[in-house]
Amino acid sequence: MNTGTTIRSLAVAACVLMLSACDESKTTKAEQSQPSAEQAEVLKYNAYVEVANSFQRSYAKELATFQSYVQPVLDGKDKNDNLFYSTNNLDRLKNALAKAREMKPDMAELDGPAEAYREAAGKAEPLDRDMGNYISAKTYLSDKGAHGREIRPAFIAAMETLASAQVNFIAAIDAKDRARIKAEFESTEKDTRDYFRIGMIYHIKESMDAADSFLQGNGLGDKKEPFKASLDQFNTMATGYDAKVREANNAGCPSMMLNFNAYLATGRQIILRTENGRYQEDKKAQFQMMSSERQDAQQFLQDYNNVINAINFNKC
Repeated sequence: MNTGTTIRSLAVAACVLMLSACDESKTTKAEQSQPSAEQAEVLKYNAYVEVANSFQRSYAKELATFQSYVQPVLDGKDKNDNLFYSTNNLDRLKNALAKAREMKPDMAELDGPAEAYREAAGKAEPLDRDMGNYISAKTYLSDKGAHGREIRPAFIAAMETLASAQVNFIAAIDAKDRARIKAEFESTEKDTRDYFRIGMIYHIKESMDAADSFLQGNGLGDKKEPFKASLDQFNTMATGYDAKVREANNAGCPSMMLNFNAYLATGRQIILRTENGRYQEDKKAQFQMMSSERQDAQQFLQDYNNVINAINFNKC
């Protein structure tokens, strides 16, 4: 199972919450209490995204940790009298998905993946709880891992299904969000504050797509030039947005630009270190806790989240 892909997908999903929210400043209280069909669709979409935001744990990563940390102890290949396993609150996930699924209108592109995700959570929950209680009570010490080995095949199968359903759910949300962003970007009047704002979102997602191979630990490959171009386009949108903000308030919004610039700086550093061979040299070094390539990948994801949060919760 590709845990890196799951983490990458979750990083996107964790950031899209407010991007499709309707502008409440333009609606009356009556309209808000009785949403139009378009507003109802947005509300349901955002309910799904809220689920993704509230349950950001990568189940693929959780399973990989279990297999590398807990499983050897259950098999008697490793000794650890202080194992820890944190359950995943899957009952709450299941209920949140069901609540969003019941909202109108029907959204086939999201309802299907959401239902599969809910079913997977329901099947995994009792096994996840059982494993959590078993390890927390240290019963594995008294029965020498017997019960853990007994339920492990079903537990692993359920968690694999859950991880796959999570990835599919996140991908469905992202696909719908990208289609909306593309349409809005192409239809928004150019050289306006709204145009530069949606343009930043459009091009930052483009740059993340181009960086996907790097984020998986495989380098930029043939995506180096598209990555560089998308960063430049994001920069154009960011500086354009800043200029429009300053037309209304000369102080601008330095905190937002700080996040924009940090994202660009990390991205351009990735390009430089790819071109000058820094990452390749690191791979030859020994006794590294974490390579500069992985550090830069983690920083780039963090910078991305910071940018989207800055756009979503604009305080300027």
